[in-house]
Amino acid sequence: MKSLTKLGAVILPLVLLTACANTAEMDALKASVEAAQSTADSALSIARTAQSTADTATRTANDAESAARNAQDSADAAQSSVDECCAKIDRMFEKAMSK
Repeated sequence: MKSLTKLGAVILPLVLLTACANTAEMDALKASVEAAQSTADSALSIARTAQSTADTATRTANDAESAARNAQDSADAAQSSVDECCAKIDRMFEKAMSK
């Protein structure tokens, strides 16, 4: 019985130390996981903001492309009118010169 008591007196502090070490390791691991989760949440938030900004930029670029096409169409129509007018003036000048 005495040896069992001595053995218990030696094992009990070791068990308690091991339990404390495991608890401390678990707390450190938990803190590390929470920090990693916080970092991941921040990264996700930043990525969503970047995606929103990219979507806005894409819409703006598409609007600019549409405006550029409209401007080109207007310029082409104006050039066509000028060409017609120049051709008409040339014909009138040739007609006047032939008389």
